[in-house]
Amino acid sequence: MYFTPDGPRNTSVSVSPSGEIVEGSSVTLTCSSDANPPADKYTWYKKNIASPKASGHSYSITNISSEDRGEYYCEARNIKGTETSIPVHINVMCKHVMFCLFRDFQTMNFNFSTNI
Repeated sequence: MYFTPDGPRNTSVSVSPSGEIVEGSSVTLTCSSDANPPADKYTWYKKNIASPKASGHSYSITNISSEDRGEYYCEARNIKGTETSIPVHINVMCKHVMFCLFRDFQTMNFNFSTNI
């Protein structure tokens, strides 16, 4: 049986562990696609950031923080083409609520103006 070579299709990202991700924990994103020949290069991106975050079949974020929250996607490539996955949203939950409230309050931009 002969298979016609084609570029990656059905490229997708899975997240482990699934469910709630808490600051300080780790998360692994895995890229998969259907391709013949198999994809030999995977590149990871965070939405709205031009430069790649990593390369490889999997991307692990250790000691995750609120700065890591956002949408991630992968690009699968073989000699016949390239396909990009649909982004997955990573939401990072605060480990210590009072600390996070204080931190978020400090970074807020208050614009107090008075019209007299």
